[in-house]
Amino acid sequence: MDPYPRLLALQDFVIGKSRRCDRGVAGRLKLRARLFLKALLSVVFQRRRAIEAVDCDVLLVHPSRKSFRLGRKQALLAALRGRGLVVEEFVEEGDFDLVRSKQFVAPASGVPTLLRWDAAHAAYLLSRYRAKVIITERNGWIIPSLIKLQRKTGARIVHLAHSIPSDESSRYDYFDYDYYLLFGKSSLEYLSALGGAFGECIVKFAGPYFFADREGPLPVKARNEGKGVKCLFLGSGPDYEVSEPYRDYCGWITTWLSAQPAAELWVKVHPRGSGEPWRSQAVSNSGIRILPPDSVLDECVGDFDFVLSGYTNAVLDVSRFGTPFILLGEGADHFSIERFGIPRARSGMELADCIDVLLADVWRASEAASEFFDFHVQEKHLPLTSIVNVIEELAAGSEVKGLPLSS
Repeated sequence: MDPYPRLLALQDFVIGKSRRCDRGVAGRLKLRARLFLKALLSVVFQRRRAIEAVDCDVLLVHPSRKSFRLGRKQALLAALRGRGLVVEEFVEEGDFDLVRSKQFVAPASGVPTLLRWDAAHAAYLLSRYRAKVIITERNGWIIPSLIKLQRKTGARIVHLAHSIPSDESSRYDYFDYDYYLLFGKSSLEYLSALGGAFGECIVKFAGPYFFADREGPLPVKARNEGKGVKCLFLGSGPDYEVSEPYRDYCGWITTWLSAQPAAELWVKVHPRGSGEPWRSQAVSNSGIRILPPDSVLDECVGDFDFVLSGYTNAVLDVSRFGTPFILLGEGADHFSIERFGIPRARSGMELADCIDVLLADVWRASEAASEFFDFHVQEKHLPLTSIVNVIEELAAGSEVKGLPLSS
């Protein structure tokens, strides 16, 4: 089959994203000029000599140097190597570094000029690594399409989800992989309803890899029953910590706490946050306490009656253990929280009402949190193992059954 029509469709998709961003004619012309210039650079700085290829079972492509340094995939890497797989790692750099290190090889076949930069880099990866499985993670990165169209053997592409897809990002409308490892049903539901997407793949529910700390049945902890109310507040990062909405949340909680002499508020400070205004208030209020900096949410969240939080991925960690939570503030409901009857407070008065309703039936609130988690994460008991099993099967040359997803 001639791959060129598929490449033209991909080029139209890339240009079309400019229209969806409402940049107008001038914006589209500017984008075309930028892609043309990059195409010329990929010709000038492409490798002229053959590259000595490295044989491996798995190539993990880190989406950026920052992602690599965070080291969040170390448990995944260790698990893959523990299965006897040979794993190589490659770090995607910025455009300047790609040029400086000449990470381009002439594409195996003709490509539209505006895709030449990406096609030449895809050819470089294929020349440098003879991998059975290539793992990617950067959303909206079109290199997988260009690998698929140039590969001659194996090199099946597996894309790892690192969050729940939602309309908070426009980069989820590209999914041209061989396999897309999604957390659960919510992600497939969202992607299946997208318009103007590009690609096709097999969806398999697996992960997430960052739940690697504990596999198997999750422990059931006794709640703080009969000892007064004990709740946890999840702090935000330094940028949001000084915002008016965040300070409003804190004010609502302080007002509620002042009317609850038997209640305890514990605060988990964001790793980069200052912990204000809670640190200052804790000095004179024994009902406010700060968790030690080394506290792990997974290990302590089951000790609380409920959790208070703004809109953050951390609500997944909370609901994983069936701990009830109340969402604070306005904004789009990206995770379909209200679909499961999770309470949401948009004012101090609503917060007090939500807490009263929750405490009146903690068991039902806990069930709602668990149902919410199950909707988003299918492999709740074996998140890491589920990923490793898929990759091991593919590296062995087997096919993995899943659900088809197509634009």
